[in-house]
Amino acid sequence: MNVNITIDGKSFSVPEGLPVRKAAVKNGIYVPGICGHPYLPSVRDVKWSRQVFRGDEVIVGDYQDETAGDHGSCNLCLVQVEGKEGLVRACNTKAAEGMVVRTTGDDIIKARQEALSKILANHPHACLTCAQKEGCSLTECSSNVPEDQRCCILLNRCELEKIVDFIGLPDGTPKYEHEGFPKITDDFFFERDYNLCIGCLRCVRICRDVRGVDVLAATLKDGRVWVGTTEQGLLPDSYCRFCGACVEVCPTGALLDKPDSKPVLHGENAPCIDACPAGIDIPGYLRHIAIGDYASALNIIYDSVPFPGILGYVCFHPCESECKRSTLDDSIAICALKRFVYENAPHDQIKPLKKFAATGEKVALVGSGPAGLTAAFYLARAGHQVTLFEERGKPGGMLRYAIPEYRLPESVLDDELKVLDDLGVDIKTGMKLGEHFQLDDLTGGKYNAILIAIGANVSHKLGIPGEDTENVLQSLDFLSNVRQGKAGELFGKVVVIGGGNVAIDAAMTARRLGSDDVTMVCLEKPDEMPAHDWEIQQAVDEGIKVINGYGPAEFIVEKDKLRKIRFKRCTRVFDSQGKFNPRYNEAETTEIEADFALLAIGQQVGEIGGNIKTGPGNLIKVDPETMATNIPGVFAAGDGISGPASVIDAIASGRKAADAIDRSLGGKGIITDPMPDEVRDDPYLGRDENFHARIKIDKQIGDPSERAKSFDVIERSLTVEEAEAVALQCLRCNLRAMITPVHLPPDKWQPLNAENIAVITADEGVYQIADATKKVIKIVGTAGIKSALQDEVDNQADGALFCWEEDRMYSKRESELIQQHLQQYGEMPGSGGDDDLDDLY
Repeated sequence: MNVNITIDGKSFSVPEGLPVRKAAVKNGIYVPGICGHPYLPSVRDVKWSRQVFRGDEVIVGDYQDETAGDHGSCNLCLVQVEGKEGLVRACNTKAAEGMVVRTTGDDIIKARQEALSKILANHPHACLTCAQKEGCSLTECSSNVPEDQRCCILLNRCELEKIVDFIGLPDGTPKYEHEGFPKITDDFFFERDYNLCIGCLRCVRICRDVRGVDVLAATLKDGRVWVGTTEQGLLPDSYCRFCGACVEVCPTGALLDKPDSKPVLHGENAPCIDACPAGIDIPGYLRHIAIGDYASALNIIYDSVPFPGILGYVCFHPCESECKRSTLDDSIAICALKRFVYENAPHDQIKPLKKFAATGEKVALVGSGPAGLTAAFYLARAGHQVTLFEERGKPGGMLRYAIPEYRLPESVLDDELKVLDDLGVDIKTGMKLGEHFQLDDLTGGKYNAILIAIGANVSHKLGIPGEDTENVLQSLDFLSNVRQGKAGELFGKVVVIGGGNVAIDAAMTARRLGSDDVTMVCLEKPDEMPAHDWEIQQAVDEGIKVINGYGPAEFIVEKDKLRKIRFKRCTRVFDSQGKFNPRYNEAETTEIEADFALLAIGQQVGEIGGNIKTGPGNLIKVDPETMATNIPGVFAAGDGISGPASVIDAIASGRKAADAIDRSLGGKGIITDPMPDEVRDDPYLGRDENFHARIKIDKQIGDPSERAKSFDVIERSLTVEEAEAVALQCLRCNLRAMITPVHLPPDKWQPLNAENIAVITADEGVYQIADATKKVIKIVGTAGIKSALQDEVDNQADGALFCWEEDRMYSKRESELIQQHLQQYGEMPGSGGDDDLDDLY
């Protein structure tokens, strides 16, 4: 039920019982306060602990199990309620019918300043009154304030500082004396400086009442609030989950994120989501796996990508490189969990595939690699009639014809592609662009939109002697023949030239075809190799040798057979601009015996035709936002516009192109934000004493030398127990982004321009002019504020900002503000060492 209340002469209808402070802020009237927070319960029910720890220091309190009561209350929200004696706290005064509230006045300002003085007595505040605080480096001080009495790095963006600016620093505030409390910097993610703690208890309350972890506690000793941890030592010793909530609500620098800790601030995504090219809601599906809800986990993945099974096997998981858990011990096995949920979710519980009504629009897709397949899925689901042209006998592109069976079983690929049949996609195989049809055959109105997704499948050549010898093979052709059963047996010594993903797969495939002597040779140093570290390790584990820093100079042929390869030392792979531009020492060479050579030195896009504009490497030029080519109605996606990339990159590109095509055909697009999820968004974590017990899972199957004898999958699936345990180790750092931002004081300073002057309705009052750093350069009382400020707009060279207040006694108010400025900054406004300006006052 709503009640009618009046605040500062304005009437509002608010829920009965709503705290007056929340009612005021909700209706645009700021009431200061620092002990409460919008994300915390209104009731402050904190019980004192017997003792708290600050690192190895223990503080034993005077009380135990007694509620904090008024201790920790800031008393900054004091207001006057008609009919009540004295001032009351707006945070715990409930709205009632007919209530009349006053939030301003000299009595309220004085009371708030007295409360603020008590807070600042134990907190550095010298910098808050410095005329040069804007832009201060905090390293050198013109006022010679001792370093341990200066403010922290939050200066100019500190919540407490903004409240001081709003209320005003009271006269007689005690000088701060540094007390030498612990500053703990060797924890993960956060730093704790107890010298900056003001005992507001926000951190204790959010850790206990909202997160349920109970890492932080408070005790009362000698009439003062002391905050610390529940156990001695560092945060893991108190079973901290490192969710970051305590840092988010801290109003000072007592709790700070470390510079490299990747904090997830309000409205941001978790680092894993931002690292995923498709933006999969990773925290969401991990949370559902953790509670055993596999169907919901798989549904979440389907919201972003159409082929979770494929990705569960072959994704290079850039998300894991950004996982915050890696700072503690190791990244969450996100990719393995995706594969697990694909294999274990009850597919009969997956939400029905929603296909929109037929639009009558026809779309042609050229190429059935991951980009083309993804676009086909989304466009068909959007109701368009989709025809997919594929040059080979089956759809899949590189997924089917390049990635080895030991990485992606064909059965998984076939299972995933069934969905295209369900959606009515017409797949035409044996149709190669430029050979069986031309781009012009698709344009001219036959199709309403065309997507080129042919990929980069033409291998580069070296252009050195002996390259055309029989046993010098292109790795992509080699891998394709193996997938089609045409490769035959490899014997003797195999040398793979290249250091990327294709080179790794070619080398490991050569081992499986019979060669027990496989060597990879690449230009790059070990830390420069394009292949991922885990791929390289897999190859090395299987006995494959890796030689770094050499490039091929000649294939040595005897009697029409490859015998050796001569390599020259590579002294530089990339130039100063980071471009591929190798340099060699021709005098330093080495020769390696070889019966076969497999070239894996990169690919480019083949000929397209149809007047499509292309760039270096024959990459198709597109508008990066719309994916449109230079030909109206023709779009492009995948490796054809980016060059060789990962499967997840291609899927993301295909999804983006489908979104653009759907919009071009009058649709609303297919990319949507994640849906609300009560399980994912549940703020409660709970105390878990096993949270820091690292779960290390070896996904490799069998002895590497034995597994290299077959094309069986080399990584096993997770068990139910492993999957749920791993998912539970997620830090759930996404929850911090949901914490409601604190209500900050309104900025009294506005840009000095005609637009802002025009809305002023007052006549008599005082205005202040400041430069861009908010340093006051002028204070003027006048009977005509509006016209005077207009003159400032026309004539003021240094003024960038202004503020004003209405006051009939403007001369008196002018004098008061000048005196306040003089007391705070020790100089007249705008003096800056120029005494002539004093004449203005």
